[in-house]
Amino acid sequence: MTVRAPSQLTIDFTPGLTERHPTIMDCIRECAYTHRNPLKTIAADMDMSASELSRKLTNNSDDPRRMSVEDLVRFIAATGDTTPIQWLVERFMQDENAKQQRALSELVRKMPDILALLKQASGATV
Repeated sequence: MTVRAPSQLTIDFTPGLTERHPTIMDCIRECAYTHRNPLKTIAADMDMSASELSRKLTNNSDDPRRMSVEDLVRFIAATGDTTPIQWLVERFMQDENAKQQRALSELVRKMPDILALLKQASGATV
């Protein structure tokens, strides 16, 4: 899906982020732990220690250190990864018709593989 604003901002994102990541923190965690830079480098770029960032990412309800909005802004600046923003766009700006259309498109794209698997599972020769 592409979201266009009057100022010509274009946001392309991989659909399904909210299905893969039920919460924004799940999304941020994956971004942090799969980023090309290690966590200590990301933390340094955010002006915090690696242990502090790690504590904020664990989202422990008993720990007073939690990810704030300002932390998120610094995280995105440090990593260059806008996936958390894309997650928010998908969660709050995508209507149900767009979700349904995306699901249908994905089904059409995967249908040949599904049919081939059904033939293989039924023992039919190709």
